[in-house]
Amino acid sequence: MDIIILFTSYYFATKADTMLTKELVPHKLMATPPELSDMCGLCIRVHPNVVEMVLSLLKVHKMSHSGIFYYEKGIPCQRYEA
Repeated sequence: MDIIILFTSYYFATKADTMLTKELVPHKLMATPPELSDMCGLCIRVHPNVVEMVLSLLKVHKMSHSGIFYYEKGIPCQRYEA
């Protein structure tokens, strides 16, 4: 099961995508799943073993997120707890 990080705006989602690409962190910019559609339309999908590194990088680069969830297609999303 992967982790998705939702953002407060498209701006932060695309900025995070660019930053993670430069930092060589494996991730995927994707559409926010329909069950979380009341949030920004874009999110970043990462493997659980890099989520803490991603959160640290977001903090360093002053990028806010609006939620973090466990995600697997077809299974209800559950909020991520560190």
